Amino acid sequence: MQILTIRQKENTTGIFFAILWASAAIAMKIGLNSSSPLTLAVIRFLIAGLLMVTVLQIFSNEKLPTKSEWLKITTFGLLNITIYLGCLFAAIEFVSAGLMNLFISINPILIILFSVLFLKRKVSKYEIIGFLICFSGLLIATIPILKKPKASLIGIILLIIGMSSYSIGSVYYKKIDLKLSNKSINGWQTLIGGIFLIPVAYLMNTKAIILDTNFYVSLFWLTIVISVFATLLWLNLLKKDTVKASKWLFLAPVFGYLLSYLILGEEITLYEVIGTIFVITGLKISK
Repeated sequence: MQILTIRQKENTTGIFFAILWASAAIAMKIGLNSSSPLTLAVIRFLIAGLLMVTVLQIFSNEKLPTKSEWLKITTFGLLNITIYLGCLFAAIEFVSAGLMNLFISINPILIILFSVLFLKRKVSKYEIIGFLICFSGLLIATIPILKKPKASLIGIILLIIGMSSYSIGSVYYKKIDLKLSNKSINGWQTLIGGIFLIPVAYLMNTKAIILDTNFYVSLFWLTIVISVFATLLWLNLLKKDTVKASKWLFLAPVFGYLLSYLILGEEITLYEVIGTIFVITGLKISK
């Protein structure tokens, strides 16, 4: 009974995380109406990081990272925030929110592959077959995008770079085994990652910030709901099992396409439906 309860809690956490993670792309699209994507990203990371670090230091008396831990957290922040989320924010101008969530679902396979390289994990033939099917699904889903101007192709490339960085970061997080709380790790990696993104955002700023409802709703959702709550759920899942945690990401396109349709009115193409079926099938086969 106790084992069943633990599994139910993990399932609830995983599903809730997948819904929140899928909603991030929706909030990013909404924020584009009022700000350049990377400017919005930097504001989000600096506010979220400062908020979490300040609260932890004042109310929870969390210890500061040691000299060796600073380097590890900085590396994690670069992979998980600066490169991964920086690429996603830059890509959202060129791809739909639904397609972005479909790419997020490929992370489980990438995490398995990077686990083989860095954690010496053995890979099965089912995982190889699953990867090939997932890759085929992504190709199918991006066919309409690739028929459009080159700007859309830039979005796809940014997504691939971002997903690779996120998967490497997840494996790296498991390998370094930091002796800090998830809250402390999340706060510092968010703040550090945001600081490193400032010069890139400055160079790519093409739009003045409009302080309207779109901006505030997007910023609140991305800062509090995603950077704080959703990321803490993810770190909690990662600490238990990197590969098992990553497989909750395959629900991202399901919730992502649904939310994109309901909130943004985005069209769901036949290519995307078929591509999603391929990706989910590949993930199931890879177990």
